[in-house]
Amino acid sequence: MDTVRKTIIDVLLEKNRLTPNQVGDFDKQATNEQIEAKLRQEKLATSEDIAKAYAVIFDLPFIRLEGYEITPEAFNLIPLADVQKYQLISFERLGERKIKVAIGAPSQLSGNPPAILADLKDKKGLIVELYITTPEDIQKVAARFASGPTAEVKTLDKDVSYPEISHLRTVDLRTIKIPYDVISKFPVEISQKYKMVVFASTAPNTIQVALSDPTDQKVREILDFVRNKNNIVIEEFVASPTEIDESIKLYYRKPEENSAESPNMPVPPPPQNVPTITSTAPISENVTPAPVALAATISNPSNSVQPVTPNERKKFVRRPIPYETAKIQQEQQAQLTDRNEEEMEAKAVIAPENDLDTFLGQPVTNIDTFKNIVQTGNIPQILAGVVALGVAMKASDIHIEAEGADLRFRFRVDGILRDILKAPLALHAALVSRIKILSRMKIDETRVPQDGRFDVKVQGHEIDLRVSTLPTIRGEKAALRILDKSQNIYTLEDLGFSGRNLKVLEENITKPYGVILSTGPTGSGKSTTLYSILKKVAGPSVNVITLEDPVEYEMPGINQCQVKPKIGFSFAEGLRSVLRQDPNIIMVGEIRDAETAGMTTHAALTGHLVLSTLHTNDAAGALPRLTNMGVEPFLITSSINLVIGQRLVRKVCPHCRHEANIPPQLVADIEKELANLNLPKPYKFFEGTGCTECNNGYSGRLGIYEVLSMTEKIEDLAINRRPASEIKVAAIADGMITMKQDGLIKALQGLTTISEVLRVTLIE
Repeated sequence: MDTVRKTIIDVLLEKNRLTPNQVGDFDKQATNEQIEAKLRQEKLATSEDIAKAYAVIFDLPFIRLEGYEITPEAFNLIPLADVQKYQLISFERLGERKIKVAIGAPSQLSGNPPAILADLKDKKGLIVELYITTPEDIQKVAARFASGPTAEVKTLDKDVSYPEISHLRTVDLRTIKIPYDVISKFPVEISQKYKMVVFASTAPNTIQVALSDPTDQKVREILDFVRNKNNIVIEEFVASPTEIDESIKLYYRKPEENSAESPNMPVPPPPQNVPTITSTAPISENVTPAPVALAATISNPSNSVQPVTPNERKKFVRRPIPYETAKIQQEQQAQLTDRNEEEMEAKAVIAPENDLDTFLGQPVTNIDTFKNIVQTGNIPQILAGVVALGVAMKASDIHIEAEGADLRFRFRVDGILRDILKAPLALHAALVSRIKILSRMKIDETRVPQDGRFDVKVQGHEIDLRVSTLPTIRGEKAALRILDKSQNIYTLEDLGFSGRNLKVLEENITKPYGVILSTGPTGSGKSTTLYSILKKVAGPSVNVITLEDPVEYEMPGINQCQVKPKIGFSFAEGLRSVLRQDPNIIMVGEIRDAETAGMTTHAALTGHLVLSTLHTNDAAGALPRLTNMGVEPFLITSSINLVIGQRLVRKVCPHCRHEANIPPQLVADIEKELANLNLPKPYKFFEGTGCTECNNGYSGRLGIYEVLSMTEKIEDLAINRRPASEIKVAAIADGMITMKQDGLIKALQGLTTISEVLRVTLIE
């Protein structure tokens, strides 16, 4: 293989995973292996980022092996010693002559590739398809196979038809010794009701479960919840109901009966050091078991909750305790719960079902394909399909709602909500329940709104889905916000800043202190603007800290914090702590109240550059808004450097763009609006007819902006509490280009259309 000229640094810079400042002291003559070692040592890039960079360099696909079903037949093609030595794994066999091999140390490919690759080709006559993965994935898979088989399995019985679970294997539970601490990972009520038992634990985060009916929808929901809530891999097997019933008896065996002579009855440890008893309420036929019941039994594999007999239960009857003590214990339990949730989120592992391309078995890029999936009635497939279609259509939001006798799917594409498909209403309740399970919400709570999130992988993109449910008179409505975590952060120019607006903004973001505000309604791109500013100013010489709700995009080189108002970690409280962290630049996701507004201005006055957003109609309205919040006008004028007002407009499709005919009266209004800018005439505008490359003549979005900088005249107006209209007139007199004017200029440039500018602004 030829020596590669491109380096990891080049790729990571192109992908905006590193900034030039972060790699300024790297040796330009260093090899990729040396660069990789330094990146890992200084923690400038993640293992996955490095692996993906190698994939670009060698023009090879990247793959995550975690959760991938690898057969012993495929794995054993490479000896375990060579797997560990060369970081290579054969993870799939395609027919007799072709195999897929993943390499976790791709730097080897620059010099002499491992000899085992040549042996597979020359000695075994195999065609090797090479993939790039992370060293961690190699180690986890190798550890799994190094532990050896734990159960005697056979292929699925041909006489039994499981159309959706055809890949499952069967297991004879009569031949397996099931330890008590393994079978008790599921509550006995769950095992009895749904005919499933845990019969082996092959690794700390892997269990094997025997099912009598793998197609049961309730069983699927329970297993999906356990996977996502506890970040574990569940290997599923099919067993007869009789074998499962016999295994369930292990829950009730007394210690003396589980002697060494009883081959399938290990001795259960006596219930000791148990401070409280968590009871599991009976489960009705139509309600999925409460999340707490499963989480409590499986989140800690080494200390599973043991069944307690009525006599033993008396030992743990709690005596009344004083109010103060009860309150302290309640607060400690709340803190512990929050920590556990954060730890589980931090360890999030993409389960096989979360890789939608693999789970669906086909790309879902059009409505007809999704319609076929809906007709199957398979709820997990329907949800996976609608998410995959939303990503393919570049939707920002997915709406799932009941309407009359139908279930309606709608996508917001380029800011416009549109109907996608209507399905039978009978699917609604099950689909919302599936969303709640993945989002770690309360399944049986339908009376109040809930929020959650889950991750999926589609078309090689890691997607973060922010979920909200809302009770309506027709049932619960679900809204899913799509955030592409692999998407690059845009530059200011990409967002649509140009000319005077760009010049004034760049001058102000280089100042060492002050406040820069981005204003506009919800969905106008305010946070995206702040991310682009951070991308421009971040570097190893500055300490950047953000307070966000939620953290939408992860950026290397900065410290991002997720605020949690429910536990008292609000924007204002976070700001107090951040100021003790020696920051240079602080981003506050949103100024929502007087306390945050006051803290923001004080932070700017004490020598920090602060970026934040505010909900106002235009830039001039930000100053009276802060005054109304209770911030003293003299603090506003002393701290504010710049206010950005913005909207998003759809971009006209370059493939079907043509000159538009504009009514004379509208042209006259436009000429009046642009009179002071001295633009060449006659004005020429464009529109799209609609083609296969766009949505009704539009493709993508860009921003239109107005940038208000603080001048003496504007400061005087703010101190005297003058209305936004007067401040705007003064800003225009000082040279500010309004959002309307910026939109019209972009329409003249052929970037958008007059109708789009009219949609988000008003021509006076």
